[in-house]
Amino acid sequence: MKLVAIFATIIALSGICLLFLVIGGFGLQTLASNPSLTLHFSWNPKANEFGVLTMFVNSLILSFSTLLVAFPCSLAIVCVLILPMKSKATKLLQSILNFLVRFMGSIPTVLYAFGALFLLVPLLREAFSGSGRNLLACICVLSLVILPTMVLLLESGLKKPFSNQYLNALSLGLHNFETFYFIVIPKAKGVLIGAFLLGFGRAFGDTMIALMLSSNALNFATSLFDPLRVLSAHIALITANESIGEAYNALFVSGFLLIVSNALLALFARGILHKSNSL
Repeated sequence: MKLVAIFATIIALSGICLLFLVIGGFGLQTLASNPSLTLHFSWNPKANEFGVLTMFVNSLILSFSTLLVAFPCSLAIVCVLILPMKSKATKLLQSILNFLVRFMGSIPTVLYAFGALFLLVPLLREAFSGSGRNLLACICVLSLVILPTMVLLLESGLKKPFSNQYLNALSLGLHNFETFYFIVIPKAKGVLIGAFLLGFGRAFGDTMIALMLSSNALNFATSLFDPLRVLSAHIALITANESIGEAYNALFVSGFLLIVSNALLALFARGILHKSNSL
């Protein structure tokens, strides 16, 4: 088993290093040759403008907005999953919720987006006019996509602290929810921050939701009903139409920004989670 683990680790590290070398090499080469070509906010190939910062900012807007919805929902679900249940009805609810969270995590992202095109987008179109494909649609669906990841991370990080403090809190007359809110949450700030950052990275790197539900307009999203284009969707769109030229070269800068941002988020979050688990 140790040999298998070592072999798998070597393969994974080799793949990551190769990815960084390819994306980083071409991306840094493009930046070094002409930094002003891509590091600005205008994408207009006809005018020889290939700025990717608009898409980068839109990725941050979408990811942060999604976390504002998904993180509280994830925390509420975890509260239900780890609290001791006495009645058969509440235990059944806990089992169903546990199954649904894990089932949601197994559904491909493209199915979420495809379903939203026929269910959510028409509702938004009728309620708020416009095309219905906007920032709000992306937030709603992307929240569902990252919810299982955050729930599982929070559950694994909060279950042990709750078990350790449960009897002490019970002896003080605290209810389950009071124990969770006043004792467990303050002691598990590292777990919360780590789960938030990993959820942010998951939302930041998603392609299909934004590609299918955002209209991919080249502008900043200043309201929930604005269309937008994010960095990952931009890479998918341009790759389908370009194979050479400055527009294609600019994709490597987009990829470099994407992979570096996600890598830093993941490393920082894993460090926080590891430190929290060791306490």
